[in-house]
Amino acid sequence: MLRSRISCTFATRRWMSYFSTEFNALANEGPAKFPHLLPEGSRHAAAATNIDLDLFVNADHRQMDLVDRLLKLRKQKECSYVPLLPSLLVKPLLDSTNPQEAITVLRSPTKYGIFIDQFSGCFLMDLLLHSGNTLEAAQTAALLVERGLCNNELVEALALQSFFKFAKDFKPFESSENKPAAAAPEVEKVRVKFIRNYVEDTSKDTEEKVLGRAMIQLGSGEGTLKELKQNISLLGLVLCGKLPDAVSLLAQNRGAFHKEILTTCQNVAESLKLEVSDEFTQSLQQTLDKCTQTISIDEKLETSVRSSAQKFEPKLLAEYGQSYQEWTKQFENAVKKYIEEQSLVERKNSIEKTLNELDAKRQNLWFFENKDDIDIQIYKKKVQYPKRWFGKKKTPKAADTFYVPPSVTRSAN
Repeated sequence: MLRSRISCTFATRRWMSYFSTEFNALANEGPAKFPHLLPEGSRHAAAATNIDLDLFVNADHRQMDLVDRLLKLRKQKECSYVPLLPSLLVKPLLDSTNPQEAITVLRSPTKYGIFIDQFSGCFLMDLLLHSGNTLEAAQTAALLVERGLCNNELVEALALQSFFKFAKDFKPFESSENKPAAAAPEVEKVRVKFIRNYVEDTSKDTEEKVLGRAMIQLGSGEGTLKELKQNISLLGLVLCGKLPDAVSLLAQNRGAFHKEILTTCQNVAESLKLEVSDEFTQSLQQTLDKCTQTISIDEKLETSVRSSAQKFEPKLLAEYGQSYQEWTKQFENAVKKYIEEQSLVERKNSIEKTLNELDAKRQNLWFFENKDDIDIQIYKKKVQYPKRWFGKKKTPKAADTFYVPPSVTRSAN
């Protein structure tokens, strides 16, 4: 499936970013063109190579987009030794698809081979937030939370910002429960040697529950952003429909919640048409009445993201430089190994072709080379049978050649 690039893939961008020009240049152009942005130890590897999957999956250079290349690579044996650096693939993935399809690819790492990391996650959240794709930014944040990558202040701040922007303009997702179930195809069941232990199927979970669980998990941590995490955790509880837990969280620390969060919780509950209890309504109203937060949570999130970006961006760039250096070595080894295997295959095919041609020529000349042997074999196989006689055996004529008949005389008597 060939996807055409559409210039209006993203919404109207404000061309803003929480990161520096160096970070965006590294994410958009790749380290091969900006070796000075990498640490000293990895500068020699910056110009080595860029990721190119055509060698493995598209030797004829046909028209294939990145998603098709990744899918085809995962079906080949080369996928076991071809490394995929997500920081290099995220930008081309967005260019060849749309944000929602890019999230679908990132959500299936075993199918496409891209495992999101902190650098690519921060770049994605920053880009999606400033392009108006708040849903995809929240889904990226949920991926980072699910894989335990929210372990520094920068990733946490961006994830909190993404979750809040998504919940601020929340709209319910289309439910698939009312859609008729597709007929199950006929499957031939066979006994296999072993069954792989897959992750528990969560296909029945709605998108609200998936994002809500990520908000709750992120909000349960400690750190300098604890107050902001509690606010996002409250939103997650409402998204998941856990209103009793939301009431208990409101009762623990009413002064920590912002007015925007409380009104957003009301809007989310109304949009999801939840059965709101009087206890939840009263607790929410009491917290609103006693709210003393003068600074809006939006401003706090913006401030925390910008300050953490200045603080943790150099570390993120250094980690990217190290990971790129390691990936370069692995990718070069994979290319060499593949070329050697292809060379062996080509040599083997060439030898087999030559042997087949010689065998065909030998078959054509076989009769002329073995004509004398064939004549001798035919002569040896020739069998002469005795003549068959019918009736009484006659004396051969050769026996009468010297026969002298007796003289016959007449007697006088």
